[in-house]
Amino acid sequence: MAHKMKMTIGNIIGLWFGVDTPIRQYKIKVNPELWEACQQVSVTFTPPSGAVSVDRYRKSDMVAFAIAVQQELSQYKPIEEEAYEYA
Repeated sequence: MAHKMKMTIGNIIGLWFGVDTPIRQYKIKVNPELWEACQQVSVTFTPPSGAVSVDRYRKSDMVAFAIAVQQELSQYKPIEEEAYEYA
């Protein structure tokens, strides 16, 4: 059964920075929009701490990354979803 993840900071951090396991691969497979947003953000993201590699990221860097992913996702909401929000 497919399980769409909520776009919470914790879920984004777990998906992007988590250990590569079969469960993580499944989550990536069933949440392609989230994974694509993570990939797009990772191209231009600069961590606030100035860390030069992901293994040196602080928790605050990971939170900043997750917030950037949430912002990326909010820019590309499908038109149908936006119509229901205002109804």
